[in-house]
Amino acid sequence: MFLKVTQQKNGRINLSFVEGYREPITNKVKHRIVENLGYVDDYLDRYEDPVNHFREIARLRNLEKKKQESEKEIFLGSVYLDETMDENEDTMRHLGFLPLSSIYHRLKLDQFLINRQRSKSMDYSLNDVMQLLVYTRILAPGSKRASFQQKEKIAKPFNCDWYDVYRALDYFSDFQEDILLHLHEQVRIHYKRKTDVVFYDVTNYYFEIDEEDELRKKGFCKDNTGNPIVQMGLLIDSDAIPITYRLFEGNTHDSQTMMPLIAKTRKNYGLGRIIVVADKGLNSGDNIAFLMAKGDGFIFSQKIRGANKELQSYVFDPSGYVEKKGVIKSADLWDEKVENREPVFRIKSRPYPQEFWVTYADGKKRQIPIDVKQIVCYNELYARRQKHKRAEQIEKAKKIIANPNRYTKQEAQGALRYIKDIEFNPETGECINTKRIPYLDLDKIMEDEKYDGYYAIITSELDMPDHEVAKRYHELWEIEHSFRITKSDLETQPIFVSLKKRIEGHFLTCYIALLILRLLEKHLDYKYAPEQIIKSLRKYQACLIKDNVLRVTYFDPILKDIGETLNLMLNRRFLRPGEIRQLIADSKKEF
Repeated sequence: MFLKVTQQKNGRINLSFVEGYREPITNKVKHRIVENLGYVDDYLDRYEDPVNHFREIARLRNLEKKKQESEKEIFLGSVYLDETMDENEDTMRHLGFLPLSSIYHRLKLDQFLINRQRSKSMDYSLNDVMQLLVYTRILAPGSKRASFQQKEKIAKPFNCDWYDVYRALDYFSDFQEDILLHLHEQVRIHYKRKTDVVFYDVTNYYFEIDEEDELRKKGFCKDNTGNPIVQMGLLIDSDAIPITYRLFEGNTHDSQTMMPLIAKTRKNYGLGRIIVVADKGLNSGDNIAFLMAKGDGFIFSQKIRGANKELQSYVFDPSGYVEKKGVIKSADLWDEKVENREPVFRIKSRPYPQEFWVTYADGKKRQIPIDVKQIVCYNELYARRQKHKRAEQIEKAKKIIANPNRYTKQEAQGALRYIKDIEFNPETGECINTKRIPYLDLDKIMEDEKYDGYYAIITSELDMPDHEVAKRYHELWEIEHSFRITKSDLETQPIFVSLKKRIEGHFLTCYIALLILRLLEKHLDYKYAPEQIIKSLRKYQACLIKDNVLRVTYFDPILKDIGETLNLMLNRRFLRPGEIRQLIADSKKEF
């Protein structure tokens, strides 16, 4: 910076502070005014020589700037090109835990665990173990031993040893219900949780074992492994933020999971009246009667294939359908875009006194009538998705027909629907050679084609507009999305712990990881999908170069938005231990 002295046309002399800079495109040096001081004669009453006075100020400012810049300089010492690395040397460090830490501490999980530990005698930190398992579940998922091995790669100290991780899982199981309630309260306080409409679904997780036990039992495995499984029922709110979950034995039918979870949640969480949205697997007379008796409502999918002829006749009758815009999104069903137009969506409804089989206190089932609204829809995107999936199954069926001995029953799942005259050994799952030759069931294919794009919904909400009911039902895909995240990105399965309490502790840490991800997504105004956030956090690392100096190796728009939202300076190129400690401290502050 220097003082520029300019004589004006009127004869007066103007003063200004000017600095040089290099134009990025042309690489030419240019000047820009930093501060316009005014005219010399305006300062004559204050300074004997205004020009020399401001030149001295410019000199002093330059000295101060150089001093500040020198303080920022990092001295790395000598670097020798022939330096060699030690065996198993790994200089990369995870920094992606910093945004996760912000949400973790906002939920006051640290306070909860520290308070619970006060009355217990232990030489490790429950809070540190929880953070380690939650952060690594997102940044580098794996077994508990693998998570512990990541401890040194996270730029944060953890007070625990590898065997402490397993001991802590037992405590997490003991605290599970209290932690879940605590988390719900914190979400309610900080994020104004919406629970007038909630979404419920069930999935299962498999174990790489053969023998069953009290929790892990063989049932319908959605991953077709045939291994013992556990069932998980998950409840989320209208913003796709998890509310709570519950584990069930692996052989528990989906429809039997909802009532225990909803009953306990309504009692402990004080939800008020809720409308439960669920898929057809939860559509049972017992669930409907349970919700209606509590004054709650429901929006359930209802099967058309296999339904009575009266419903099918209503579905396929073209009269009464109304086209609606803005009800469906591509993300709901099928990624293929419809060129230059919104996909076709048609809907109609009718009040319907439907009969439901309900289990009474004496254990007997009786049929009772309940007034519902029956809504049927045609969705062009849904039709495309069904056609695409069926084409894949038909192609697979053709391969099985050509070489039936190359496939087991488990490997042939899905495609068997379209194959006639094929048998498998019920014990081994191998194809049994018979005199009959398998062939493609064209009648079955044509029958299934009739249903492409159609689905039915029943609801207790007789006054809710049809399109609003349909919109709510389509939002159910968010809970399916959450399950996909836990299974793929968070690698919740296969599960490597075997004791019941440690299994429960494992799922609690996975649930907390999902909750933090969803809250981070909300902080970013749903600009990015959870998968995108995970990818950026995993790439946000630093390399130890020399003398305890780390060089950050990755930064992107997602991290930029995260930093601005959570008030974290994530765009530093170089970090020393002191700066990392400051970032960790900043991540614990309210933002």
